[in-house]
Amino acid sequence: MMKDRHKWSEEVSGIEFTFTDNDSYGKVFWRHRKELLLKAGAKLTPNPQLNKDGSLNFSAKFAKALRADHEDKIVNHTTTEDIIFPSPNELGIFLRFGGDNTWVNLKDNEGRSLHDWSKY
Repeated sequence: MMKDRHKWSEEVSGIEFTFTDNDSYGKVFWRHRKELLLKAGAKLTPNPQLNKDGSLNFSAKFAKALRADHEDKIVNHTTTEDIIFPSPNELGIFLRFGGDNTWVNLKDNEGRSLHDWSKY
C-alpha cells in the first residue's frame, strides 16, 4: 500500500476540483506546487468557527486575516475575482472561516477527493 503523498503532482494540475463544506463552495485548480487557483464566484462561510467558550479558534483567526488580505475581492461572502493560495489547507480555511483537512473536501467531477489523488 502506498503512503499518502499530500503534495502537488502533474496529474492534478489540469483537474477542476470542487470544494464544498460548511456552507462554502468553490471551483479550484491546483496549477503548481504552491499555487491553487480559487475561481471567482466562490461562496464563503459567513460565520467563523468558534471555541466552546464562544471565542474565535486559531484557524478562524487565521481565516479572518486571510479574508482581510483579500477583502477587495469579496462582496456579500462571494469572491469577485480569482484568488491564488499557496496550499490546500489555507484555501479551505479561507472558504469555511476556519477548520482543517481540506484534502477530503476538494473533489473532482468523479467524486474523488484530493486526498484520494495523493495516493497515486
